[in-house]
Amino acid sequence: MIILFATQAHRSTHRSLERHPDIDFRVMPYERLLRARRLPQATYIFSDLDRLHFWDLECVATIYRQLRDAGARVVNNPARHRSRYQLLRHLKLRSINEFNVWHADDEPPTDVYPVFLRTDSAHRGTLTDLLHTPVALRDALEEQISRGVPRREIIVVQYAAEPVREGLYRKLAAYRIGDRVIGAPCAHQETWVAKYGQRGIAPEELYEEEYKMVTDHTHADAMRPAFQHAEIEYGRADFGLFKGKNQVYEINTNPFFYGLKSHPFEIRLETFKRFEDNLVHALSEIDTPSRTTRHKLPDGRTWRAWFGDLYRSRRLSRWPRLP
Repeated sequence: MIILFATQAHRSTHRSLERHPDIDFRVMPYERLLRARRLPQATYIFSDLDRLHFWDLECVATIYRQLRDAGARVVNNPARHRSRYQLLRHLKLRSINEFNVWHADDEPPTDVYPVFLRTDSAHRGTLTDLLHTPVALRDALEEQISRGVPRREIIVVQYAAEPVREGLYRKLAAYRIGDRVIGAPCAHQETWVAKYGQRGIAPEELYEEEYKMVTDHTHADAMRPAFQHAEIEYGRADFGLFKGKNQVYEINTNPFFYGLKSHPFEIRLETFKRFEDNLVHALSEIDTPSRTTRHKLPDGRTWRAWFGDLYRSRRLSRWPRLP
């Protein structure tokens, strides 16, 4: 059994895997986890970490530690999670990325334009189009703040993308599952903000190229250091090619997984089927056989109640050992 923890509002991302006949995959909302008194024997994936409030993030990091110390297989340490700004700055400092990122109160150098705005948390996409001057950046910041976007959430990101064909952009993707990195389907779009993609917009040769990237895991070796530096063991990296080098835009720990039932090009259906097979196989490698053993707190309380009492008593270094 594999149990993936996600926020209640975003628990539907893996519905196709929950229905898959070849794997026992379940999604449990954090809201339910924090009210739980015991958990079944399983592999546990901590996802959706960027959407957690700091208190809940600290609490689930405690649960991660308890499960790990009890011998369970746990994936994605919440205590090591980085925000979008921290991740992008970290990858820049380690020469994984060529582009940089700044806080709203920083002043980017004049030679890094164009830039754009987005938020440090969540997955709402960009806040602005490309900004080509410091004056345009200041005006855009004031406009977003006047709309109610908190200043502390706004980050400035240097633009690093280029079209794969004239007027057509492609976002690449790769998954890490445990020790494996596998290729994933792309997103093709007419704008540089290639997020969800547009159906059938690419020529057939690009879909054939996508199939090869998924079957051969073309970018796996190049993307592995990004996952390792990010300390993410399960997630999807969204990246693109810029001046011949991979640029990682984000790593989503709760990626939306879905199948494809129809498409103008048959090769894309084959791509999605091959990706699904690869993903299920990789998940099977980190699966834990279901047994009667259950992880629980010795006094029968919920984890949230236990953690709250422990926090208030200022004895955070004294963790009880699970049976």
